[in-house]
Amino acid sequence: MNKIEERRILLRRLFYRDRDIYKLGKLAGLAWFNRFKAKFERDRYAYFADEERKEAIEKIVSELSDDKFVEVVNKVFSEERRYIAIDRFVGEHYYFDVSVGLHLDNRQDKLREEIWNALKETKGRSYYFLKAIIELYKEGKWDRAYGGATWVDILAKIRELGGVYPPPRDIALLKSYRIYYKTGSRRYPTHTVPEEIIPVVEEVLEQYSKEKLRGAVQP
Repeated sequence: MNKIEERRILLRRLFYRDRDIYKLGKLAGLAWFNRFKAKFERDRYAYFADEERKEAIEKIVSELSDDKFVEVVNKVFSEERRYIAIDRFVGEHYYFDVSVGLHLDNRQDKLREEIWNALKETKGRSYYFLKAIIELYKEGKWDRAYGGATWVDILAKIRELGGVYPPPRDIALLKSYRIYYKTGSRRYPTHTVPEEIIPVVEEVLEQYSKEKLRGAVQP
């Protein structure tokens, strides 16, 4: 995944309010944001029009150096306590954890190890669960409002793939490794593999499948 797309995902994951997007642009010194100064300083509930928000995000993700992007994201994020459904980001270019903030770092080798360990500890039972969520993502069947897939869609996809749904303990183990997250709302729950790690999860799932066929891992 390229750096610009990783930045888009980070902004979408960490900042829900237009005021935060405005703060990022102003703090970064991007002149485009000056036109909104009076609006956001006058009205605490101010927001961007849809096209303005898209342009604001593109300005931030495309015009900042790595150091400046990391600096402003950490500064604005730390200004208040926040709840985020997915508390980690493990990209090729950036790493974020709520406990340490955002860094320019690639920790995907450690992530590969975690995914492999999760598959081994669940004796492969989590394979089809992860694969189903990812296949639904690739098919454009994640929830548009909340992201992630519904239980109904996941169950149907697992049956289509010829797999078996894993027991609750296995789901809890995936959560402990932060490979899988329950997202959405209480009324409309969804289930997610973070977007930036999907290519790595796919890579490990394919490797696991090949090793299983060779008899190198226990079924």
